[in-house]
Amino acid sequence: MSNIKYRSCVGALIFNDQGQVLVCKRASKKKTAVGKWQFPQGGVEAGRDEDYYVAVLREIKEEVGLEVTDDKLRFVSKIEEPLSYLYEYKNSITKAIGKVFNHNGQMIHWHLFFLPKDLISLIDLGFEEKPEFDECKWFNFDDFLNQEEQPNNNDQTLPVPFKKEMYKQLLTLSNPIIEQYLQQIQQQQK
Repeated sequence: MSNIKYRSCVGALIFNDQGQVLVCKRASKKKTAVGKWQFPQGGVEAGRDEDYYVAVLREIKEEVGLEVTDDKLRFVSKIEEPLSYLYEYKNSITKAIGKVFNHNGQMIHWHLFFLPKDLISLIDLGFEEKPEFDECKWFNFDDFLNQEEQPNNNDQTLPVPFKKEMYKQLLTLSNPIIEQYLQQIQQQQK
């Protein structure tokens, strides 16, 4: 029997009309993986009796200041099964975080959203008093996962290391959904 405990979470994979995904740079106030990049995500608030869709809408609003609307950010689909990762306990800070929150990783229920590329300007990273992210940008999903880390290059868009394997699974599961949605948009524009 496993003693692994996961925090119940939601994640938002936001993509544009060119199939790029929105990645966000972790704020300097974060205790782990500062300056690394990830997708908007967060915990499901059990005390609020939130369902996963309500939770992901809240996280998107809190982290990037966007709301779902027909002409801007649109819900597309969800990944049927949650994906998980375990934290890397490399130092006393990350070990303490695991003990305080009483979990070893996160089980994330992923939702896919479409945002036209030029509407990235609507993102408001200052929506919360203590922002999660310092910056957001569009990036090719494959390139995001397959970069080689370059020493002394602080400008790289590298994923949070302990989330990378989960992101590879997410890429595999989300690509057909993204491709189908973009084909539908192209058909509607004809």
